[in-house]
Order: sequence, then structure tokens, then C-alpha cells
Amino acid sequence: MKNLVAAASLALLSAHASACPLSKSLADRYGITFSGFATAIPAAAAPDTAHGGPFVRVVIPEDPYVADGFRHTAVMDTRTKKVWILRTGGFVGVYEWYGPVDAIDASLDHCNLEPMITPPAAAPRQAARS
Repeated sequence: MKNLVAAASLALLSAHASACPLSKSLADRYGITFSGFATAIPAAAAPDTAHGGPFVRVVIPEDPYVADGFRHTAVMDTRTKKVWILRTGGFVGVYEWYGPVDAIDASLDHCNLEPMITPPAAAPRQAARS
């Protein structure tokens, strides 16, 4: 039984130790949870990532036991260390951008980076034939 408790404790401690510094610092600084922000962040337009560039996308962990809570994703410009936060979900299904804010701890060590989602380019229009 002692071995089981020790193994469970070690697993919990190592999971915490390998947390993403960027998402942890944002969650701590702004109180980001499934219910929103404890500290207000200004609403904003989405960052312009269509040209590619030095952007990374990191999910901010949420409470898995809250089915209708908000989910948050951080998009950081690695050059300027500015971060935009996308809030989605909730019981009314929101899709809202906030920021940019400064990344206090911009380290991406142990972060699970997600692919950047860019809108598809518009197809060129063809001239109508008469």
C-alpha cells in the first residue's frame, strides 16, 4: 500500500513539474479558469497569423469535470512575447479573443504546442464569360 501511495504521489508531482510555464504563468496572473478571468483582459481582434511568422499556440489546461466551462488557448508571438487568449465554449458557446498581454514567463519548455489554424486563402475569382 505504501508503494502505491508513493507512486501516485510521484506521478502527481512529476505531472505538476512538467507543466507548461507559459500557460501556468498566464493562468496564475489572470486567474484563468473554466469560469473566465479573475483579472480583466481587454477584448481584442484575433492576431494576424495568416502570414505565418513566429506564432505558437498553447492550450491552457481546464477542469475536465466541467462540461460547459470555458476553454482557453494562448497564441504567442515568440518575437515580441505578446500573447492573445482565445476563449471558447461555455454554455452559450462563445468564441472571443482577448489581449494582447505580455508573457511574463514565455518559456515553452514542456508545452504541448498545437498547430496554428489559419483561415484558408480565398480562391481567385474568374471573370464571367459572355
